[in-house]
Amino acid sequence: MEVRNVERCEDNAFGLCFLGAGYIEIADKVNKDDNQSAGSKVNTFYHELVHAILDTMGYKDLSGDEKFVNCFAGFLTEATENAVFIEEDEQ
Repeated sequence: MEVRNVERCEDNAFGLCFLGAGYIEIADKVNKDDNQSAGSKVNTFYHELVHAILDTMGYKDLSGDEKFVNCFAGFLTEATENAVFIEEDEQ
């Protein structure tokens, strides 16, 4: 899936997923003219990715549950940003 950094998304959204077209948009600016931080963009990417995965799997109800998607994306963001990979010989 392609990720496109755009100045603004439709309806001032932080990001949007265009599953059929195969891309996610991440906005630079949100609300009136607030810049979306790098950390917020990462979280927005995972949020839109969760929508894409759930929609692809046929879980439209879960994908439509923004509270669930926000929570799931938050956990993914935290896990990937803080993951520490330890080689077997380092244990």
